[in-house]
Amino acid sequence: MKYSNPGPAMGALVIGACLVVATTAQAQNQPLQTWTPQPQAQPQEMDPAKRVPATTTATRTADALPVVDTTAAQAAPAAPTAYATSDRPAPYANRGGFFVGVHGGKGEVYEDVEQTARMLSAGYRWQAGAVTLVGIEVARGQLAEKRDTWFRYDEVDYASIGANARFNFGRNNPVYALVRAGYWAAEASIDNQWSADIDGAYVGVGVGADFGRHFNMSLVYTNHVYFENYNYWNDYDVNRADTLMLGAEVRF
Repeated sequence: MKYSNPGPAMGALVIGACLVVATTAQAQNQPLQTWTPQPQAQPQEMDPAKRVPATTTATRTADALPVVDTTAAQAAPAAPTAYATSDRPAPYANRGGFFVGVHGGKGEVYEDVEQTARMLSAGYRWQAGAVTLVGIEVARGQLAEKRDTWFRYDEVDYASIGANARFNFGRNNPVYALVRAGYWAAEASIDNQWSADIDGAYVGVGVGADFGRHFNMSLVYTNHVYFENYNYWNDYDVNRADTLMLGAEVRF
């Protein structure tokens, strides 16, 4: 059997063991380190290729909305308002037509002698404007007989023909003013002895109110101017007679 020398192999084994021991001793001298999780990446640290700008969403939202064409809306005419025709004046009601009236009140032909007065009238009026009526009239009236201590004043019969006009205080106002004027003639006597035929002109003014289309009432003062003829003197004298009467009128 051949014998080998163990010297070199033992030397290598001893050197290797010494290196292992030295490495282990150095590792034990280092401090122990624990594992700490890494913080998540902030938006600015993300991959620039994966970031989406805030304006991109707004742009896409705006692109998704429909486009409105305002050209047609500007070219279309504006719709008329509800009050566009309210300023147009309404046509006025036609109050013209035939009329018949009855009147009653007081009259004075003889000085300081009041007599009961009554009158019938008729005529026609034409519409002459929004608030104006003009027409013609005829009338027949009478002042009743009156007695005092010394005399008996006989009734006075008279008739008249003339023109009249009415003016309402507003297009829709029923209250009106009126004027009348014309010619009148009468017969008067005292105690059936003294008599006179008198004639002249009359003018009257008054106020009234309409109660619907076909009826009205009025209060009218009329002054009659006449020339008196004294049979036994064959002379004329200018006098006046007054009446104040409340009247009711029917229109057709």
